[in-house]
Amino acid sequence: MRTADTLSIELPPRYCPLPTARHPDEAALARHTADWINQFAPALTPRQKARMRGNDCPGFYGRIMPRAPAERLRLAVDWCTLMFHLDDAYDEGHTRSAADRTGRFADLTTRLVRVLEAPDARVDSPDDTFDTFIPAVRDLALRAHRWATPAQVRRCVEAHRAWFLAMLWEFGHRAAHSTPALNDYAHLRRHTAAGAATLAWAEIIDGEEIPDRELSSPLVGALTELAFTTAAFDDDLFSYGKEQWVARHEGTPPSGLGLVEILRRERSCTQQEALRTATELCNRLTHRYIELREQVGPLASRPLRAYLDHLDHLLPGNLEWGLSADRYRNPDGRSPGAVTTTGSWTRTPPADTSPPPIPSIAWWWDSLDQ
Repeated sequence: MRTADTLSIELPPRYCPLPTARHPDEAALARHTADWINQFAPALTPRQKARMRGNDCPGFYGRIMPRAPAERLRLAVDWCTLMFHLDDAYDEGHTRSAADRTGRFADLTTRLVRVLEAPDARVDSPDDTFDTFIPAVRDLALRAHRWATPAQVRRCVEAHRAWFLAMLWEFGHRAAHSTPALNDYAHLRRHTAAGAATLAWAEIIDGEEIPDRELSSPLVGALTELAFTTAAFDDDLFSYGKEQWVARHEGTPPSGLGLVEILRRERSCTQQEALRTATELCNRLTHRYIELREQVGPLASRPLRAYLDHLDHLLPGNLEWGLSADRYRNPDGRSPGAVTTTGSWTRTPPADTSPPPIPSIAWWWDSLDQ
């Protein structure tokens, strides 16, 4: 249903039998992050700051790590708040050419990665718009380096490189007004959604380093990719209404960089058929995650058990958060409540649990060793 200024999307039921949880200190985390925004981003407008708060990063990370010490969880919540702002700033920078936006994004993010590697490194830029990000990321990096092991720092840096590289791939499609193939999108979506970067902070907050032999095992690798990809595809379901609303108000076709729109174009189907197919794919991925999760043996180390617990909370927590966050309900930061997306959960497994016909992710259905 739609009016001139509102849009409603109803999603088919999502299979997710995992329970949700909330962090008891989300309100205090939100107050801290509001103060942190004022400290490191004083030049932002009140509307920009309100939009950053409206993304509800305490609710996002509080659902992934509901038992984390609040003073340490602040690190991840601050990072999430800043990175959503980064995504919005460059995703919606329509006053600049595509080439200029891409070049500026590459320039900024290479500097941010260097700060994560070496917080004291001088990476100043003549572009004063970077001043919103570099000092804030330096603060995050200094805090992380106090707690993290060298391996955890390396994983965090590599995760950000993977994320920013995937974002440049996405920028290329936006500049060309092209739609990627589903097979390409499926294996890159976990990177464009910053999946590894999100959980890299969780490992630092937990404090204990996950042994590489466990984290790199085929079974844990498949579980990780499944969780990140499923959560990212769910984000595509939440953001579909936002993409439609923005396209309508700008008088342009919807972006082809979302699961629903990719399916609609690739299969020449209706919007409702694409929504149903996208949800069925998410249900199938969730079912495979549950199957593989049950294979993780009792010999998993304590750090790995904590990591897998975060993945378990990510799937239902992201679903719950995404249906309520202003990030998707206020599509341009100036139109609160313009988009409403409703959905429901089911514990009934999908009828079709076979591997989807997507070669780039088919290995998740192989026989895997821990």
